[in-house]
Amino acid sequence: MAKKKPKWYVVWKGKEPGIYTSWWDAKKQIDGYAGAQYKSYESKTAAQAAWEDPVHAQEVIKENRKTIYYVIWKGRQTGVFTDWEVVKSLIEGFPGPQYKSFGSKQLAQQAYKEGPEKYKGRSFKKTIDMTPADKAKYGMPNEMTISVDAACNAKGDMEYRGVYTYSSDEIFKKGPYKNGSNNVGEFLALVHALAWLKSQKSDLPIYSDSKYAMAWVAKKKTNSKITDPYLMDLVQRAENWLKENEYPNEIIKWQTKFWGEIPADFGRK
Repeated sequence: MAKKKPKWYVVWKGKEPGIYTSWWDAKKQIDGYAGAQYKSYESKTAAQAAWEDPVHAQEVIKENRKTIYYVIWKGRQTGVFTDWEVVKSLIEGFPGPQYKSFGSKQLAQQAYKEGPEKYKGRSFKKTIDMTPADKAKYGMPNEMTISVDAACNAKGDMEYRGVYTYSSDEIFKKGPYKNGSNNVGEFLALVHALAWLKSQKSDLPIYSDSKYAMAWVAKKKTNSKITDPYLMDLVQRAENWLKENEYPNEIIKWQTKFWGEIPADFGRK
């Protein structure tokens, strides 16, 4: 087994600022310290240069805006971490580790508290933290809803599905259809969800991450250029259903950048 390369950890703001050769020693300085500033380096020279550079702390603040936060629910140690090498040391060789990466520190901290169940099978790596204005405008998703999504498989065939937002349990799944597109799939998924909810006499709202599909449903007409006869027939039937039916269900835009991929996502991004 290859010997692990040593790292040096610079703590600019913490309980005791300085340079540390052990992650555990560095971690003691930043745990619970508001506004902690720190970074790992591959060499002692690089760490020393960073420590002595008074401008570098501000550069680290900028870098931390793009930091990936790793949540470990099951490992040698649990928590929220920002150093992948540390995370690897805590999960490699551990039986049944549970972990996931997040772009948003807020979401990572929430996920750690809530546990892994609702975060399985979805990507959160591209999420960002909410500003106070974002929180006021969007908040967190309403879990008493259903979510829909569409995707193309490796062959380019389209499929769509609907799930319960709170559990990701599948309600319906259709396809794959040849010669389809994601936008058409998203539209069909929305109409399918509306029809299914009407059959259940349910007023649950629906989440979609497609502004195009939402606009098509609103005007009861697509702008699709598909030419496949079978899909054209499905689209026509969906448009007719919208024209012939009323429904109480609100259709809401899913905020991927704050909440991660929609629960109905096929995980192919």
